[in-house]
Amino acid sequence: MNVAPIRYLPSALRSWSRETDVVIIGAGAAGLSAALDASRSGHRVILVCKGNLRGGSTLHAQGGLAAVMDSDDSLGAHVDDTLIAAAGLADEAAVHQLVAAAPSVIRYLVELGAHFDGGPLGLEGGHSHRRIVHAGGDAIGAELHRALREAVLTSDVEIMEHTAAIDVLRNSRGEAVGVIAGRVDQTFQQRLDVGVIAAYAVVVATGGIGQAFASSTNPMEVTGDGQALALRAGAELADIEFVQFHPTVLYVPGQRGQSHLITEAIRGAGATILDGNGIPVMLGHHERGDLAPRDVVSFTMFQRMHSPGDPLPNLWLDARTIGEARLEKEFPTTLELCRSAGVDPVNELVPIAPGAHYACGGIRADLDGNTSVRGLYAIGESASTGVHGANRLASNSLTEAVISGRRLARQLDTALASRSVRSTIADFVEPTRGFGVEPTTRASLASQMSANVGVVRSRSGLEDVLETLASTPDGSAAAVDLPTLEATNLHTVSLLVAYAASLREESRGCHRRSDFPNVSDDWGQSISLHVFEHDVVARVATLADA
Repeated sequence: MNVAPIRYLPSALRSWSRETDVVIIGAGAAGLSAALDASRSGHRVILVCKGNLRGGSTLHAQGGLAAVMDSDDSLGAHVDDTLIAAAGLADEAAVHQLVAAAPSVIRYLVELGAHFDGGPLGLEGGHSHRRIVHAGGDAIGAELHRALREAVLTSDVEIMEHTAAIDVLRNSRGEAVGVIAGRVDQTFQQRLDVGVIAAYAVVVATGGIGQAFASSTNPMEVTGDGQALALRAGAELADIEFVQFHPTVLYVPGQRGQSHLITEAIRGAGATILDGNGIPVMLGHHERGDLAPRDVVSFTMFQRMHSPGDPLPNLWLDARTIGEARLEKEFPTTLELCRSAGVDPVNELVPIAPGAHYACGGIRADLDGNTSVRGLYAIGESASTGVHGANRLASNSLTEAVISGRRLARQLDTALASRSVRSTIADFVEPTRGFGVEPTTRASLASQMSANVGVVRSRSGLEDVLETLASTPDGSAAAVDLPTLEATNLHTVSLLVAYAASLREESRGCHRRSDFPNVSDDWGQSISLHVFEHDVVARVATLADA
């Protein structure tokens, strides 16, 4: 398939400049963890976030933190469950590191003041044992973010809210030496007051790419900014075709932007997915039924919804057997979200459909955050560390975010000792400039992405999307503004996902091809993408060679 060149952003006059040791882009669990520990080590840290400090995806996480905390469980079982979910593409060494460090994350957060629920551990899809640590029933993200946020606010970390990262600043040797950023005008939000933050280390912790799709659990500000700016800076991205679609997203006809997630833990408590005739959808499809890995559940739901002769716009979640008292105690967030949409799970079936949720791939990095560009680091959902492979095991993501954030902070002690802002910033290279993408194209592109690059893909659908991406009109803004920045970044990540999906001629994990319905031994490999002279170049390699 022909792939269009990526688009570059318009330039803008720069009116301000700052200098620091570490600039961190993103204020979710990964970014806050890295900022806090780096600051405690004595480094100057500037934390940049496009919205305010209470934004991002972490706040909306409902599941929990996966960690072996019970004598009936074992690290080996957690490793096995993660590898099974990853469908043969996980980096086993990275998985072992994650699982071994997971219990220490709970202790770390408790020391910061996080309040976790007592009682039995939770059970979620793909897990063979109860190992999910909850807070506030289904409000783990809000509690985790609160504890980290309050710790950061009492630290020496400097916070720049309403500031969008535009491009990585590099020197003549290709090293990252800072970021070009824009302060968002709070009256006319399309405007950006552009400046430069020079730094020894640039850390991308911007989260996923959910807003590339019409229906997503991700907040509106999650527009693939980190992945796109890292690509423009020369970094490799890996396995970006693996986008996890959460099975139970509240279905509201015509809704766009952020859709309400219904936590998987509610199925662990006994809720069942039903079709329009009241028949359990997962019956006979997997030994774990409704608690099968997310890719299996979403695919089975998709098949039922597109059943010839009886298509359905949505399916139903039956949580009535759980009872009002338990729903109010263990799932208050879910209950409130559903009731706000006019549905009461206590006595009604809840309309659901799969929605874009989590990017399993991203900027190629190790668990310490190292990328293919010196001085540029990636952590959290924006990174592809090999932990998730072709499909993320439920509740491993928040655990990974805190682990990678803390590991990055530790290794910066050594990395920063060999760098000097003053010796590298002097010969920076101006980023490539262009016209960006017309912001009004966002909605139609997102609809096409959901239709053709969603739960199930095909050659014809992917070709249609790639043709649309090639013909998308340029932006008309004379200088970079926020709508053009977000539209261009979404165009870039959509191009990467569609291109990688067209290359992977098999069905594995959360990548499903109707024209290649089986797993192929030839594709037990990782797809890496980078840019060479504006064109996206693919490299296919085994995990050992990647």
